[in-house]
Amino acid sequence: MEIVAAVFADFVETFLGGPSQLLTRLGSRSILGHTLTRLACVGGLSRRCLLVRPRDQGVAHDALRALSLDKVFEVLPLDDGQRPRRSLIRSARKWGLESWRGSPLGTTWFDEYLEPLPAGRVLDHYRAEAVLCLDGHQPALDSAIAEQMLTHLHENADEARLVFTQAPPGVAGLILRRLVVRELLERQHSFGLSLAYRPETPGLDPITSPNCCRVAALVAQTAARLTGDTRRSRELLAAAFAELGEDCDAVTLCDWLRRPGHDRAGPLPVEIELELTTDDPLPETMLRPRGSRIPRRRLPDLDAVGRLAAELATYDDRLVVLAGHGDPLLHPGFTDVCRRVRDAGVCGLAVRTPLVELPEAAVEAMLETRVDLVEVLLDASCRDTYRTVNRLDAYDRVLANVERIQQARRTRLCPQPIVVCSLTRCSATLSDTEPFYDHWVRQGGWAVIHGYNDFAGILPPDTTLCLTPPVREPCRRLARSLSLLADGRVAQCGQDAVGGTEVARWTEQPLEAIWRGSPLTRLRQAHAELDLRAYPMCRRCGEWFRP
Repeated sequence: MEIVAAVFADFVETFLGGPSQLLTRLGSRSILGHTLTRLACVGGLSRRCLLVRPRDQGVAHDALRALSLDKVFEVLPLDDGQRPRRSLIRSARKWGLESWRGSPLGTTWFDEYLEPLPAGRVLDHYRAEAVLCLDGHQPALDSAIAEQMLTHLHENADEARLVFTQAPPGVAGLILRRLVVRELLERQHSFGLSLAYRPETPGLDPITSPNCCRVAALVAQTAARLTGDTRRSRELLAAAFAELGEDCDAVTLCDWLRRPGHDRAGPLPVEIELELTTDDPLPETMLRPRGSRIPRRRLPDLDAVGRLAAELATYDDRLVVLAGHGDPLLHPGFTDVCRRVRDAGVCGLAVRTPLVELPEAAVEAMLETRVDLVEVLLDASCRDTYRTVNRLDAYDRVLANVERIQQARRTRLCPQPIVVCSLTRCSATLSDTEPFYDHWVRQGGWAVIHGYNDFAGILPPDTTLCLTPPVREPCRRLARSLSLLADGRVAQCGQDAVGGTEVARWTEQPLEAIWRGSPLTRLRQAHAELDLRAYPMCRRCGEWFRP
Protein backbone atom coordinates (compact mmCIF):
# COMPACT_ATOMS: atom_id res chain seq x y z
CA MET A 1 0.00 0.00 0.00
CA GLU A 2 1.41 3.37 -1.02
CA ILE A 3 1.16 5.97 1.74
CA VAL A 4 2.25 9.59 1.38
CA ALA A 5 2.53 12.38 3.93
CA ALA A 6 0.97 15.83 3.57
CA VAL A 7 1.78 18.68 5.93
CA PHE A 8 -0.98 21.31 5.90
CA ALA A 9 0.87 24.62 6.19
CA ASP A 10 -0.71 28.06 6.45
CA PHE A 11 1.96 30.77 6.56
CA VAL A 12 -0.55 33.54 7.34
CA GLU A 13 -2.70 32.49 10.29
CA THR A 14 -3.15 29.78 12.90
CA PHE A 15 -6.33 27.81 13.44
CA LEU A 16 -7.37 30.21 16.21
CA GLY A 17 -6.97 33.16 13.86
CA GLY A 18 -3.71 34.61 15.15
CA PRO A 19 -0.52 35.09 13.12
CA SER A 20 0.99 31.86 11.80
CA GLN A 21 3.82 30.56 13.96
CA LEU A 22 5.35 28.23 11.38
CA LEU A 23 8.48 30.35 11.02
CA THR A 24 8.75 31.25 14.72
CA ARG A 25 11.94 29.88 16.22
CA LEU A 26 11.74 27.28 18.95
CA GLY A 27 15.25 26.50 20.09
CA SER A 28 17.56 25.77 17.18
CA ARG A 29 15.00 25.93 14.36
CA SER A 30 11.54 27.11 13.41
CA ILE A 31 8.35 25.33 14.45
CA LEU A 32 7.88 24.15 10.87
CA GLY A 33 11.52 23.11 10.83
CA HIS A 34 10.99 20.84 13.83
CA THR A 35 7.88 19.35 12.23
CA LEU A 36 9.54 18.60 8.90
CA THR A 37 12.81 17.38 10.43
CA ARG A 38 10.91 14.87 12.55
CA LEU A 39 8.73 13.79 9.63
CA ALA A 40 11.79 13.28 7.44
CA CYS A 41 12.86 10.55 9.89
CA VAL A 42 9.64 8.57 9.42
CA GLY A 43 10.19 5.46 7.34
CA GLY A 44 7.57 3.76 5.21
CA LEU A 45 6.36 6.83 3.32
CA SER A 46 6.44 6.95 -0.48
CA ARG A 47 6.49 10.74 -0.73
CA ARG A 48 6.32 13.79 1.52
CA CYS A 49 4.83 17.14 0.62
CA LEU A 50 4.18 20.57 2.06
CA LEU A 51 0.54 21.30 1.20
CA VAL A 52 0.03 25.06 0.84
CA ARG A 53 -2.15 27.73 -0.69
CA PRO A 54 -0.81 29.21 -3.95
CA ARG A 55 -0.08 32.51 -2.13
CA ASP A 56 2.37 30.65 0.16
CA GLN A 57 4.24 28.73 -2.53
CA GLY A 58 7.29 31.01 -2.53
CA VAL A 59 7.74 31.16 1.24
CA ALA A 60 7.28 27.39 1.43
CA HIS A 61 10.10 26.81 -1.07
CA ASP A 62 12.31 29.24 0.85
CA ALA A 63 11.59 27.44 4.12
CA LEU A 64 12.51 24.05 2.66
CA ARG A 65 15.74 25.36 1.16
CA ALA A 66 16.72 26.98 4.47
CA LEU A 67 16.23 23.60 6.16
CA SER A 68 18.03 21.72 3.35
CA LEU A 69 14.89 19.62 2.98
CA ASP A 70 13.94 20.70 -0.55
CA LYS A 71 15.00 17.27 -1.86
CA VAL A 72 12.88 15.48 0.76
CA PHE A 73 9.64 17.47 0.51
CA GLU A 74 7.72 18.68 -2.50
CA VAL A 75 5.69 21.89 -2.32
CA LEU A 76 2.14 21.28 -3.54
CA PRO A 77 0.00 24.45 -3.93
CA LEU A 78 -3.19 22.37 -4.03
CA ASP A 79 -4.96 23.92 -1.05
CA ASP A 80 -7.46 26.52 -2.23
CA GLY A 81 -7.84 27.83 1.31
CA GLN A 82 -11.59 27.18 1.43
CA ARG A 83 -12.62 26.34 4.99
CA PRO A 84 -16.44 26.58 5.02
CA ARG A 85 -16.71 25.25 8.57
CA ARG A 86 -13.65 26.99 10.03
CA SER A 87 -15.49 29.57 12.14
CA LEU A 88 -17.86 26.97 13.60
CA ILE A 89 -15.09 24.47 14.33
CA ARG A 90 -12.97 27.21 15.88
CA SER A 91 -15.76 28.17 18.30
CA ALA A 92 -16.18 24.52 19.27
CA ARG A 93 -12.52 23.61 19.62
CA LYS A 94 -11.64 26.55 21.86
CA TRP A 95 -13.12 24.57 24.75
CA GLY A 96 -10.87 21.55 24.27
CA LEU A 97 -7.59 22.78 22.83
CA GLU A 98 -5.49 20.38 24.92
CA SER A 99 -7.53 17.28 24.00
CA TRP A 100 -7.63 15.36 20.75
CA ARG A 101 -11.41 14.93 21.01
CA GLY A 102 -14.30 15.76 23.34
CA SER A 103 -15.07 19.32 22.24
CA PRO A 104 -18.56 20.48 21.21
CA LEU A 105 -20.15 19.21 17.99
CA GLY A 106 -17.89 16.17 18.10
CA THR A 107 -14.95 18.18 16.80
CA THR A 108 -11.41 16.86 17.14
CA TRP A 109 -7.92 18.26 16.91
CA PHE A 110 -7.70 16.85 13.38
CA ASP A 111 -10.56 19.14 12.33
CA GLU A 112 -8.37 22.13 13.14
CA TYR A 113 -6.19 21.57 10.06
CA LEU A 114 -7.66 18.78 7.94
CA GLU A 115 -9.73 19.65 4.89
CA PRO A 116 -10.83 16.64 2.80
CA LEU A 117 -10.67 18.29 -0.64
CA PRO A 118 -6.93 19.16 -0.64
CA ALA A 119 -6.22 15.79 1.02
CA GLY A 120 -7.98 14.13 -1.90
CA ARG A 121 -5.95 16.21 -4.34
CA VAL A 122 -2.75 14.93 -2.73
CA LEU A 123 -3.94 11.34 -3.13
CA ASP A 124 -4.74 11.96 -6.78
CA HIS A 125 -1.44 13.76 -7.40
CA TYR A 126 0.60 10.81 -6.13
CA ARG A 127 -1.93 8.10 -7.06
CA ALA A 128 -1.58 6.87 -3.50
CA GLU A 129 -3.95 4.76 -1.41
CA ALA A 130 -3.58 6.68 1.86
CA VAL A 131 -2.26 9.98 3.18
CA LEU A 132 -0.75 10.79 6.57
CA CYS A 133 -2.19 14.23 7.32
CA LEU A 134 -0.22 16.53 9.60
CA ASP A 135 -0.24 20.18 10.59
CA GLY A 136 2.82 22.36 10.14
CA HIS A 137 2.50 23.29 13.82
CA GLN A 138 3.70 19.91 15.13
CA PRO A 139 7.19 20.50 16.53
CA ALA A 140 6.71 17.58 18.95
CA LEU A 141 5.70 15.09 16.27
CA ASP A 142 6.77 11.63 17.44
CA SER A 143 8.31 9.86 14.44
CA ALA A 144 8.14 6.47 16.17
CA ILE A 145 4.39 6.83 16.68
CA ALA A 146 4.02 7.86 13.03
CA GLU A 147 5.85 4.70 11.93
CA GLN A 148 3.72 2.68 14.33
CA MET A 149 0.60 4.09 12.65
CA LEU A 150 1.88 3.14 9.20
CA THR A 151 2.63 -0.39 10.37
CA HIS A 152 -0.79 -0.59 11.99
CA LEU A 153 -2.48 0.29 8.70
CA HIS A 154 -0.51 -2.32 6.76
CA GLU A 155 -1.27 -5.01 9.35
CA ASN A 156 -4.97 -4.11 9.52
CA ALA A 157 -5.51 -3.22 5.88
CA ASP A 158 -8.69 -5.30 5.62
CA GLU A 159 -10.37 -3.59 8.56
CA ALA A 160 -8.81 -0.16 9.12
CA ARG A 161 -10.31 2.58 6.95
CA LEU A 162 -8.22 5.21 8.70
CA VAL A 163 -5.71 5.36 11.56
CA PHE A 164 -5.68 7.74 14.51
CA THR A 165 -4.23 7.68 18.01
CA GLN A 166 -5.26 9.06 21.39
CA ALA A 167 -2.15 11.21 21.62
CA PRO A 168 -2.53 14.87 22.65
CA PRO A 169 -2.64 17.53 19.90
CA GLY A 170 0.69 17.92 18.13
CA VAL A 171 2.14 14.47 18.82
CA ALA A 172 0.68 12.42 15.97
CA GLY A 173 -1.25 12.81 12.74
CA LEU A 174 -4.12 11.08 10.99
CA ILE A 175 -4.00 8.54 8.16
CA LEU A 176 -6.92 8.60 5.73
CA ARG A 177 -7.55 6.11 2.97
CA ARG A 178 -9.13 7.08 -0.34
CA LEU A 179 -12.54 5.70 0.58
CA VAL A 180 -12.76 7.82 3.73
CA VAL A 181 -11.75 11.00 1.93
CA ARG A 182 -14.39 10.32 -0.71
CA GLU A 183 -17.05 9.79 1.98
CA LEU A 184 -16.12 13.01 3.76
CA LEU A 185 -16.46 14.92 0.50
CA GLU A 186 -19.80 13.32 -0.34
CA ARG A 187 -21.30 13.89 3.10
CA GLN A 188 -19.77 17.35 3.45
CA HIS A 189 -19.14 17.13 7.16
CA SER A 190 -16.09 17.49 9.37
CA PHE A 191 -13.88 14.52 10.14
CA GLY A 192 -14.77 14.60 13.84
CA LEU A 193 -18.32 13.46 13.13
CA SER A 194 -16.83 10.19 11.88
CA LEU A 195 -15.68 9.47 15.43
CA ALA A 196 -18.49 11.12 17.40
CA TYR A 197 -21.48 9.35 18.92
CA ARG A 198 -24.62 9.67 16.83
CA PRO A 199 -27.90 8.20 18.14
CA GLU A 200 -29.04 7.34 14.61
CA THR A 201 -25.91 5.20 14.08
CA PRO A 202 -25.01 3.83 17.53
CA GLY A 203 -21.82 1.84 17.87
CA LEU A 204 -18.81 1.13 20.03
CA ASP A 205 -16.36 3.85 20.95
CA PRO A 206 -13.99 4.20 17.96
CA ILE A 207 -10.97 3.83 20.24
CA THR A 208 -11.93 0.13 20.45
CA SER A 209 -11.93 -0.25 16.65
CA PRO A 210 -9.10 -1.33 14.30
CA ASN A 211 -8.86 2.33 13.27
CA CYS A 212 -7.24 3.25 16.59
CA CYS A 213 -3.51 2.68 16.95
CA ARG A 214 -2.59 2.18 20.60
CA VAL A 215 -0.01 4.45 22.20
CA ALA A 216 1.54 4.37 25.67
CA ALA A 217 -0.98 5.01 28.45
CA LEU A 218 1.09 7.95 29.68
CA VAL A 219 0.69 9.60 26.29
CA ALA A 220 -3.00 8.79 25.87
CA GLN A 221 -3.81 10.11 29.35
CA THR A 222 -1.99 13.42 28.94
CA ALA A 223 -4.02 16.55 28.22
CA ALA A 224 -1.71 19.11 26.61
CA ARG A 225 -1.39 21.22 23.50
CA LEU A 226 2.00 20.51 21.94
CA THR A 227 1.55 22.47 18.74
CA GLY A 228 3.47 25.69 19.20
CA ASP A 229 0.60 27.72 17.75
CA THR A 230 -0.32 29.35 21.08
CA ARG A 231 1.84 31.33 23.46
CA ARG A 232 1.55 28.82 26.29
CA SER A 233 2.29 25.82 24.07
CA ARG A 234 5.46 27.54 22.84
CA GLU A 235 6.53 28.33 26.40
CA LEU A 236 6.12 24.71 27.45
CA LEU A 237 7.83 23.30 24.37
CA ALA A 238 10.75 25.72 24.65
CA ALA A 239 11.31 24.71 28.27
CA ALA A 240 10.92 21.01 27.49
CA PHE A 241 13.30 21.10 24.51
CA ALA A 242 15.88 22.99 26.56
CA GLU A 243 15.74 20.40 29.33
CA LEU A 244 15.05 17.17 27.44
CA GLY A 245 16.60 17.88 24.06
CA GLU A 246 14.85 18.84 20.84
CA ASP A 247 14.47 15.23 19.74
CA CYS A 248 12.58 14.09 22.85
CA ASP A 249 9.85 11.53 22.26
CA ALA A 250 6.22 11.65 23.35
CA VAL A 251 6.59 9.50 26.46
CA THR A 252 9.45 11.60 27.79
CA LEU A 253 7.63 14.82 26.98
CA CYS A 254 4.34 13.72 28.56
CA ASP A 255 6.16 12.61 31.69
CA TRP A 256 7.85 16.02 31.88
CA LEU A 257 4.47 17.76 31.56
CA ARG A 258 3.25 16.08 34.74
CA ARG A 259 5.93 17.68 36.86
CA PRO A 260 5.22 20.82 38.93
CA GLY A 261 5.44 24.08 37.01
CA HIS A 262 4.68 22.53 33.63
CA ASP A 263 0.93 23.00 33.76
CA ARG A 264 -1.37 24.18 30.98
CA ALA A 265 -2.22 27.47 32.71
CA GLY A 266 1.09 29.13 33.52
CA PRO A 267 0.81 32.65 34.97
CA LEU A 268 -2.91 33.09 34.23
CA PRO A 269 -5.92 30.80 34.59
CA VAL A 270 -7.06 28.99 31.47
CA GLU A 271 -10.69 29.74 32.23
CA ILE A 272 -12.45 32.51 34.12
CA GLU A 273 -15.98 31.97 35.37
CA LEU A 274 -17.37 35.47 35.77
CA GLU A 275 -20.54 36.02 37.75
CA LEU A 276 -22.52 39.11 36.73
CA THR A 277 -25.45 38.65 39.09
CA THR A 278 -27.13 36.13 41.37
CA ASP A 279 -30.55 37.10 40.01
CA ASP A 280 -32.09 33.99 38.50
CA PRO A 281 -35.49 33.12 37.01
CA LEU A 282 -35.41 29.75 38.81
CA PRO A 283 -34.83 30.74 42.46
CA GLU A 284 -36.37 27.50 43.79
CA THR A 285 -34.56 25.03 41.52
CA MET A 286 -33.44 21.77 43.17
CA LEU A 287 -30.29 21.54 41.07
CA ARG A 288 -28.33 24.68 41.92
CA PRO A 289 -28.07 27.05 44.91
CA ARG A 290 -30.20 30.00 43.91
CA GLY A 291 -32.61 32.51 45.39
CA SER A 292 -32.60 32.85 49.18
CA ARG A 293 -29.92 30.16 49.57
CA ILE A 294 -27.17 32.57 48.50
CA PRO A 295 -26.49 36.29 49.08
CA ARG A 296 -27.67 38.72 46.43
CA ARG A 297 -24.81 40.01 44.27
CA ARG A 298 -24.65 42.20 41.18
CA LEU A 299 -21.56 43.47 39.38
CA PRO A 300 -21.51 47.30 39.46
CA ASP A 301 -18.07 48.02 37.95
CA LEU A 302 -17.91 47.08 34.27
CA ASP A 303 -14.57 48.87 33.86
CA ALA A 304 -13.06 46.09 35.96
CA VAL A 305 -14.22 43.60 33.32
CA GLY A 306 -12.27 45.47 30.66
CA ARG A 307 -9.10 45.44 32.76
CA LEU A 308 -9.54 41.75 33.55
CA ALA A 309 -10.11 40.83 29.90
CA ALA A 310 -7.12 42.85 28.70
CA GLU A 311 -4.80 41.00 31.06
CA LEU A 312 -6.29 37.60 30.25
CA ALA A 313 -5.91 38.25 26.51
CA THR A 314 -2.12 38.46 26.83
CA TYR A 315 -2.38 34.69 26.39
CA ASP A 316 -4.09 33.74 23.15
CA ASP A 317 -5.92 30.63 24.36
CA ARG A 318 -7.82 31.88 27.43
CA LEU A 319 -11.55 31.54 28.06
CA VAL A 320 -14.29 33.50 29.80
CA VAL A 321 -17.58 31.93 30.87
CA LEU A 322 -20.33 34.32 31.96
CA ALA A 323 -22.10 32.23 34.56
CA GLY A 324 -21.55 32.03 38.32
CA HIS A 325 -24.56 31.52 40.57
CA GLY A 326 -27.18 33.41 38.60
CA ASP A 327 -28.35 34.18 35.09
CA PRO A 328 -25.94 36.57 33.30
CA LEU A 329 -28.67 37.52 30.82
CA LEU A 330 -30.50 39.31 33.64
CA HIS A 331 -27.67 41.77 34.24
CA PRO A 332 -28.41 45.12 32.54
CA GLY A 333 -24.80 45.35 31.39
CA PHE A 334 -24.69 41.94 29.67
CA THR A 335 -24.19 43.45 26.22
CA ASP A 336 -21.45 45.77 27.47
CA VAL A 337 -19.64 42.90 29.20
CA CYS A 338 -19.66 40.79 26.02
CA ARG A 339 -18.27 43.70 24.03
CA ARG A 340 -15.52 44.42 26.54
CA VAL A 341 -14.39 40.79 26.60
CA ARG A 342 -14.36 40.59 22.81
CA ASP A 343 -12.74 43.99 22.28
CA ALA A 344 -9.90 42.93 24.58
CA GLY A 345 -9.19 39.94 22.34
CA VAL A 346 -9.97 37.07 24.73
CA CYS A 347 -9.97 33.80 22.80
CA GLY A 348 -13.20 32.16 23.97
CA LEU A 349 -16.47 33.56 25.32
CA ALA A 350 -19.34 31.42 26.59
CA VAL A 351 -22.59 32.01 28.46
CA ARG A 352 -24.32 29.62 30.86
CA THR A 353 -28.01 30.38 31.38
CA PRO A 354 -31.37 28.73 32.15
CA LEU A 355 -32.69 30.77 29.19
CA VAL A 356 -36.09 31.29 30.78
CA GLU A 357 -35.73 34.98 30.00
CA LEU A 358 -34.18 36.05 26.70
CA PRO A 359 -34.26 39.81 26.10
CA GLU A 360 -33.91 40.75 22.45
CA ALA A 361 -30.86 42.82 23.40
CA ALA A 362 -29.19 39.65 24.68
CA VAL A 363 -29.79 37.87 21.37
CA GLU A 364 -28.30 40.83 19.52
CA ALA A 365 -25.31 40.92 21.87
CA MET A 366 -24.54 37.22 21.43
CA LEU A 367 -24.61 37.47 17.65
CA GLU A 368 -22.85 40.82 17.44
CA THR A 369 -19.95 39.76 19.68
CA ARG A 370 -19.84 36.21 18.31
CA VAL A 371 -20.30 34.49 21.65
CA ASP A 372 -18.83 31.06 20.95
CA LEU A 373 -21.06 28.90 23.10
CA VAL A 374 -24.32 29.16 25.03
CA GLU A 375 -24.98 26.39 27.53
CA VAL A 376 -28.70 26.13 28.25
CA LEU A 377 -29.47 24.60 31.65
CA LEU A 378 -32.52 22.68 30.44
CA ASP A 379 -32.32 19.68 32.81
CA ALA A 380 -35.31 17.82 31.39
CA SER A 381 -36.78 16.24 28.28
CA CYS A 382 -40.40 16.91 29.22
CA ARG A 383 -42.56 19.51 30.96
CA ASP A 384 -43.27 17.42 34.04
CA THR A 385 -39.63 16.80 34.90
CA TYR A 386 -38.75 20.44 34.28
CA ARG A 387 -41.54 21.58 36.60
CA THR A 388 -40.46 19.08 39.26
CA VAL A 389 -36.79 20.09 39.41
CA ASN A 390 -37.22 23.82 38.84
CA ARG A 391 -40.55 24.52 40.58
CA LEU A 392 -41.66 26.53 37.55
CA ASP A 393 -43.61 25.70 34.41
CA ALA A 394 -41.26 27.21 31.83
CA TYR A 395 -40.13 24.25 29.70
CA ASP A 396 -41.89 25.41 26.52
CA ARG A 397 -40.62 28.94 27.01
CA VAL A 398 -37.01 27.72 27.17
CA LEU A 399 -37.45 25.62 24.02
CA ALA A 400 -38.90 28.64 22.25
CA ASN A 401 -35.92 30.74 23.33
CA VAL A 402 -33.50 28.09 22.04
CA GLU A 403 -35.28 28.27 18.70
CA ARG A 404 -35.09 32.08 18.73
CA ILE A 405 -31.30 31.92 18.94
CA GLN A 406 -31.09 29.25 16.26
CA GLN A 407 -33.41 31.20 13.97
CA ALA A 408 -31.33 34.34 14.44
CA ARG A 409 -28.21 32.38 13.47
CA ARG A 410 -29.88 31.02 10.36
CA THR A 411 -31.26 34.39 9.33
CA ARG A 412 -27.85 36.05 9.61
CA LEU A 413 -25.88 33.04 8.35
CA CYS A 414 -23.87 33.24 11.57
CA PRO A 415 -22.17 30.12 12.96
CA GLN A 416 -22.17 31.52 16.50
CA PRO A 417 -23.28 30.97 19.14
CA ILE A 418 -23.25 27.19 19.34
CA VAL A 419 -26.21 26.27 21.55
CA VAL A 420 -25.60 23.30 23.85
CA CYS A 421 -28.37 22.06 26.13
CA SER A 422 -27.33 20.36 29.36
CA LEU A 423 -28.99 18.16 31.97
CA THR A 424 -27.98 17.47 35.55
CA ARG A 425 -28.28 13.75 36.25
CA CYS A 426 -30.12 13.06 39.50
CA SER A 427 -32.98 10.89 40.76
CA ALA A 428 -35.57 13.32 39.39
CA THR A 429 -34.04 13.50 35.90
CA LEU A 430 -32.71 9.95 35.55
CA SER A 431 -35.49 8.73 33.26
CA ASP A 432 -35.00 11.79 31.04
CA THR A 433 -31.26 11.36 30.58
CA GLU A 434 -31.17 9.09 27.54
CA PRO A 435 -34.00 10.72 25.54
CA PHE A 436 -32.60 14.15 26.39
CA TYR A 437 -29.12 13.28 25.14
CA ASP A 438 -30.26 11.59 21.95
CA HIS A 439 -32.69 14.38 21.08
CA TRP A 440 -30.25 17.23 21.54
CA VAL A 441 -27.36 15.48 19.77
CA ARG A 442 -29.70 15.08 16.80
CA GLN A 443 -31.17 18.55 17.13
CA GLY A 444 -28.14 20.64 18.01
CA GLY A 445 -25.14 18.43 17.35
CA TRP A 446 -24.08 18.18 20.98
CA ALA A 447 -25.44 17.77 24.51
CA VAL A 448 -23.95 17.64 27.99
CA ILE A 449 -24.87 15.49 31.00
CA HIS A 450 -23.61 16.85 34.32
CA GLY A 451 -23.35 14.82 37.49
CA TYR A 452 -25.36 15.97 40.49
CA ASN A 453 -23.48 18.56 42.55
CA ASP A 454 -24.47 19.36 46.13
CA PHE A 455 -22.06 22.31 46.17
CA ALA A 456 -20.14 21.02 49.18
CA GLY A 457 -23.26 20.48 51.25
CA ILE A 458 -25.34 23.53 50.29
CA LEU A 459 -27.85 21.24 48.56
CA PRO A 460 -29.11 17.94 50.00
CA PRO A 461 -27.51 14.70 48.77
CA ASP A 462 -29.15 12.83 45.91
CA THR A 463 -30.13 9.16 45.90
CA THR A 464 -28.51 8.28 42.57
CA LEU A 465 -25.23 6.41 42.55
CA CYS A 466 -22.40 8.71 43.61
CA LEU A 467 -19.81 9.08 40.86
CA THR A 468 -17.01 10.46 43.06
CA PRO A 469 -14.01 8.08 42.90
CA PRO A 470 -13.18 6.26 46.15
CA VAL A 471 -9.57 7.49 46.34
CA ARG A 472 -9.15 11.22 46.83
CA GLU A 473 -6.81 13.16 44.54
CA PRO A 474 -5.94 16.86 44.21
CA CYS A 475 -8.69 18.98 42.69
CA ARG A 476 -8.15 19.34 38.95
CA ARG A 477 -9.88 22.67 38.52
CA LEU A 478 -7.62 24.52 40.95
CA ALA A 479 -4.86 24.41 38.33
CA ARG A 480 -7.11 25.59 35.53
CA SER A 481 -9.96 27.91 36.46
CA LEU A 482 -10.86 30.86 38.65
CA SER A 483 -14.29 31.82 39.97
CA LEU A 484 -14.98 35.57 40.18
CA LEU A 485 -18.05 36.69 42.11
CA ALA A 486 -20.19 39.68 41.18
CA ASP A 487 -19.34 41.54 44.39
CA GLY A 488 -15.65 41.68 43.42
CA ARG A 489 -14.46 38.75 45.47
CA VAL A 490 -12.47 35.80 44.15
CA ALA A 491 -13.98 32.62 45.53
CA GLN A 492 -11.84 29.67 46.50
CA CYS A 493 -13.54 27.83 43.63
CA GLY A 494 -16.86 27.60 41.82
CA GLN A 495 -18.30 25.43 44.59
CA ASP A 496 -18.44 28.43 46.90
CA ALA A 497 -21.84 29.80 45.94
CA VAL A 498 -22.19 31.65 49.23
CA GLY A 499 -18.86 33.44 48.87
CA GLY A 500 -17.46 32.48 52.23
CA THR A 501 -13.90 31.73 51.10
CA GLU A 502 -12.60 34.99 49.66
CA VAL A 503 -9.00 34.74 48.45
CA ALA A 504 -8.67 38.14 46.72
CA ARG A 505 -10.51 41.06 45.11
CA TRP A 506 -10.51 40.75 41.33
CA THR A 507 -11.85 44.27 40.86
CA GLU A 508 -8.77 45.66 42.63
CA GLN A 509 -5.85 43.27 42.00
CA PRO A 510 -4.11 42.10 38.81
CA LEU A 511 -5.16 38.65 37.68
CA GLU A 512 -1.64 37.22 37.69
CA ALA A 513 -1.09 38.39 41.27
CA ILE A 514 -4.26 36.57 42.30
CA TRP A 515 -3.48 33.40 40.36
CA ARG A 516 0.07 33.17 41.70
CA GLY A 517 -0.71 34.67 45.10
CA SER A 518 -0.16 32.93 48.42
CA PRO A 519 -3.84 32.03 49.17
CA LEU A 520 -4.26 29.94 46.02
CA THR A 521 -0.69 28.64 46.21
CA ARG A 522 -1.34 27.35 49.74
CA LEU A 523 -4.63 25.82 48.63
CA ARG A 524 -3.02 23.95 45.73
CA GLN A 525 -0.21 22.76 47.99
CA ALA A 526 -2.73 21.46 50.52
CA HIS A 527 -4.44 19.52 47.74
CA ALA A 528 -1.12 18.18 46.46
CA GLU A 529 -0.41 16.86 49.97
CA LEU A 530 -4.08 15.88 50.51
CA ASP A 531 -3.99 17.78 53.80
CA LEU A 532 -7.31 19.63 53.75
CA ARG A 533 -7.72 20.29 57.46
CA ALA A 534 -7.67 24.05 56.87
CA TYR A 535 -10.22 23.83 54.05
CA PRO A 536 -13.54 22.44 55.32
CA MET A 537 -15.37 23.16 52.06
CA CYS A 538 -12.82 21.05 50.17
CA ARG A 539 -13.31 18.20 52.64
CA ARG A 540 -17.05 18.23 51.95
CA CYS A 541 -16.69 18.56 48.18
CA GLY A 542 -17.15 15.59 45.86
CA GLU A 543 -16.40 17.40 42.59
CA TRP A 544 -12.59 17.35 42.80
CA PHE A 545 -12.26 14.75 40.02
CA ARG A 546 -14.12 16.71 37.33
CA PRO A 547 -12.04 18.53 34.69
